[in-house]
Amino acid sequence: MKYPVLAALAVAVASLHAADEAKPAAAAVPTPPPAKIVKPLTPDQVKQAWTMLGFSIASQSPMPQVNSQLELNDEEIELFLAGVRQAMRGDKPKFNPAELGEGADAMFQERVSAKAGKWGKQNDEFLAKIDTDKSVTKTASGLRYKILAPGSDVKPTAASTVKCRYEGKLVDGKVFDSTKTRNNEPTEFPLSGVIPAWTEGVQLIGVGGKIVLYCPAAIAYGEQGQGPIPAKSVLEFEVELVEISKAK
Repeated sequence: MKYPVLAALAVAVASLHAADEAKPAAAAVPTPPPAKIVKPLTPDQVKQAWTMLGFSIASQSPMPQVNSQLELNDEEIELFLAGVRQAMRGDKPKFNPAELGEGADAMFQERVSAKAGKWGKQNDEFLAKIDTDKSVTKTASGLRYKILAPGSDVKPTAASTVKCRYEGKLVDGKVFDSTKTRNNEPTEFPLSGVIPAWTEGVQLIGVGGKIVLYCPAAIAYGEQGQGPIPAKSVLEFEVELVEISKAK
């Protein structure tokens, strides 16, 4: 940045050499933009800001996956958050954690196993219903798909980078991810860097095309799950191919 005192010095030097051969004029000093005025938050917005901070941190932590695996009820969530508050304040529990060890582990494992059993049954029933639909095609990998619109003749390859709009659901209909929540802006990614079901399925349509993918866990997120997606989940995606980019 050039300050006014330096500009004044430049003018003085120029006047001393007025008789010299004309030289290109010095660039004008840009006027600095006015300082941005930040509007103070209202009392309600202050509360919302703290909530937003907690939401942002918790959503990027294992907490959503814990809730997904254990299916906590409202009372259990409050007890869980009581532990979080104690940890944040540096307090110690008012009980001896060692006395809970094996019993707590067994209780949590029983809850996870019960959820897995129920979820596995739902997954099996979902795929069995899909397999009765004559408009759905099944591939050798186990992927089921239905093309809603074929799109252009040019299709991506496994090495392509693409932009897509999409919505992902669990077999109970719960939406776990959607570009609709992000102003419906398409997401860009390499087809080599997504779940196998997407790598295979998106190659079946061209630009402007739409496809529904029914993805068994083996070609989705497998035994572990991810975030809000439970382990061994069958997933349903509706995908629109917006653009095929060059590989990056």
